[in-house]
Amino acid sequence: MDNRPSWFVSAFSNNGNDRASRFINGGFWENYCSDNYEYLINTIKVGDRIALKATHNKTENIPFNNNGKIVSVMEIKAIGMVTKNYYNGKKIGVKWKKVDDLKEWYFFTFIRSVWKIEANPKNWMSKELLEFTFNHKAQDISRFKNEPYWKKRFRKDFSYVEEIIAVLRKLNGEAHLTYIQEEIRKRNKIKGLNQNPNWRAEVRFTLQKLSSDSKSFAGGEDLFFRKSFSGEVWGLREISKKKVERYSKEKFLAETFMEPAKYEELVTVLKAEKSMIIKGASGVGDRFIAKRLAYSLLQEKDETKLLILELNHYQQGYDDAEKSIADGNTLKSDFILDECGFFEFCEKAERDNHRDYYFIIDKINRINLNRVMADLLFLFKRNHYQKNSKKTISHDHRNFFIPKNLYIVGIMETGDQCLRLIDYNLKQYFTFVEITPAFSSEKLNDVIKWSQPMNILDTTN
Repeated sequence: MDNRPSWFVSAFSNNGNDRASRFINGGFWENYCSDNYEYLINTIKVGDRIALKATHNKTENIPFNNNGKIVSVMEIKAIGMVTKNYYNGKKIGVKWKKVDDLKEWYFFTFIRSVWKIEANPKNWMSKELLEFTFNHKAQDISRFKNEPYWKKRFRKDFSYVEEIIAVLRKLNGEAHLTYIQEEIRKRNKIKGLNQNPNWRAEVRFTLQKLSSDSKSFAGGEDLFFRKSFSGEVWGLREISKKKVERYSKEKFLAETFMEPAKYEELVTVLKAEKSMIIKGASGVGDRFIAKRLAYSLLQEKDETKLLILELNHYQQGYDDAEKSIADGNTLKSDFILDECGFFEFCEKAERDNHRDYYFIIDKINRINLNRVMADLLFLFKRNHYQKNSKKTISHDHRNFFIPKNLYIVGIMETGDQCLRLIDYNLKQYFTFVEITPAFSSEKLNDVIKWSQPMNILDTTN
């Protein structure tokens, strides 16, 4: 019987009358719809499995998030076995068993009066439907919902307000109107965006309508701000209200116990060369130092201006990238640019060109950079050309360059046994600055000397 087809037949007639009780009590099924299924009905055989269905649409009381969209539902009212075929193209005899509890099936449905389901193990949807109907197996709703067709159909339709808020959060809280519009276009989450010739005006009007800085403010939610009446830079008020902790050179020196002369050397090299490597012994805290060096130059602890990449965490990804490069499947810089967010970080820095940004590469000597990002390394050497021009590489059909307000700081340990590039190769692209452990600092020794000894017995609480 497993190789036989199963049948799903309608409980309703053309005029909308529910004939389920009559069919179940009478032990038959008859086509009261205008569908021309005479030939198909005549192929139904004695012993075939059959189900009495009612197909309709719902928007509420759905066991998954349908985002308000219409969902097709097929209710199973009874199941049974075919006992006779009258071969008149309309009527068959059935031994029915009524389904007492509500039994609803979603996604994969059929509205016509007769639906033949083949027992094909390769068609997982048909197999799932048969198991649900005749063997009482629960429907795997997640699997159906993640199918591309239904995933697209039931995705949330974003409003202009929701999209502008999401985009401004991604763009660090504020951006020029053209950047906001372009990001909305790329995301393409607003239904019918590409078919609406006025969508850019809709974005502008939404910003104006929900900003007290605009004459078009309609009252209610004051979500956005405009930086000036003459400009088109807009921001999200919720982000602008966040306080960022101030930071300074003095705090840096106090936290790192570094000598002022060494701090000035780090700053001078970074400002002049745009890229450098901080080199120190294991345990010297060079990542801690690199972050706070950036904070001291920003004069605040603003994490949004930093992108930190620890190559240890991306080892597997880089190994895959190197293999893909060897197979000729990818550009050398694609993994760094896309997977690690460097391309987007550079775009953000370019838009915000009156403030500095810092890209910190921790354990820079752990990966063969010449293999994975040789073209990017060439761009890191910006001090030799950016006085007169911008050097670019092609990426995803767009020209990419590192903006002048973005600084690159590499970190490496002198005692690292995982060296895959010798210092000489890295020195082609970076200026090295070596730092020493803080315990050799006179300032730290003075702190230790004048500190009160700690009583271990007092620390048990």
